[in-house]
Amino acid sequence: MQAIKNLAPVLISVYDRLDCLQNAIESLAKNTLAKQTDVFIVSDAPYSKEFEIPVQKVRDYIISLKKSFYFKNIEGIFWESNKGSFQSGRDAFDYLYSKYDRVISFEDDVIVSNEFLNYMNDALQLYQDDKRIISIASNTHYHKIVPKSYPYEVFLLKMYSPWGVGMWKDRYENIDWDLEGIQDFFKDKKQLKAFNSISRHLLPILEDTVKNNKKHADGIICYNMFQQNTFTLYPIKPLSVNRGYDGRGEHCDFNDNWQHQQLSQDFCPKLIKNIPYCEKIGENQAWAFYSYRRDFVHPILVKLKLLPLAKKIKILIKNPKKDKNAR
Repeated sequence: MQAIKNLAPVLISVYDRLDCLQNAIESLAKNTLAKQTDVFIVSDAPYSKEFEIPVQKVRDYIISLKKSFYFKNIEGIFWESNKGSFQSGRDAFDYLYSKYDRVISFEDDVIVSNEFLNYMNDALQLYQDDKRIISIASNTHYHKIVPKSYPYEVFLLKMYSPWGVGMWKDRYENIDWDLEGIQDFFKDKKQLKAFNSISRHLLPILEDTVKNNKKHADGIICYNMFQQNTFTLYPIKPLSVNRGYDGRGEHCDFNDNWQHQQLSQDFCPKLIKNIPYCEKIGENQAWAFYSYRRDFVHPILVKLKLLPLAKKIKILIKNPKKDKNAR
């Protein structure tokens, strides 16, 4: 860990999952740099009456943290009206980037290792002038995507990850959140093929953003990375894991592999300047995210116009009607 005069603040976003936030805070507090770090927690307002009590419990906990001395300072950002997860996060980032030139962030369902802050601050310092790199990630795929012969402890990917991420103000301000030119992109088969080669799960996310006006920050940033030819830096071992695959998260369903991914403690990757991009790791990452159902079956059903029928059959299988003659 090199001496860094101004450590990056940490922004944690939360809605109604108090237990998740408590776990996230406890993991962050175990970092040696915790007491030197400013922490901000953005809490969106309840969407409906049923969320009023859970959200208030979350906010009461955030207020109580000011007496804990876990961190240098802690500030709650409490929105008075519901913004939705995307806009809540965007407005919080705008607020922090008006005060700092770099920010570390993650959501409440992420827990981090005891070397998380060391790694993030070191990487943000070392790579701040390497404009190829748009962000620093702390999670990595549970599949072994890094070859044994790979000589470094960090690597580059053409894909963004929000499960523990550090970013600089200038990179953040360079993101086109309105996706100018996206319609031309969708018409360009060569660009679509190249974008799909990064990972086939990204295009459906981007299409959902455009067609259904559902804002997905990771999809938007990945599109920007593709257009700008930039990378995200990753560690070879996970310094953060997502515990939101228990069915309660907004964007995560059930997935045992992600939910029980092992966190790497006491590991802080060695960083090197001018880290080269490894094509093999990029290919392995694409295969790691490949889904036979999503990437093979679904497109065929869409092309044959059988998707509505397939959805009805799926519903019938999950909720079979009871035999009227059954007693």
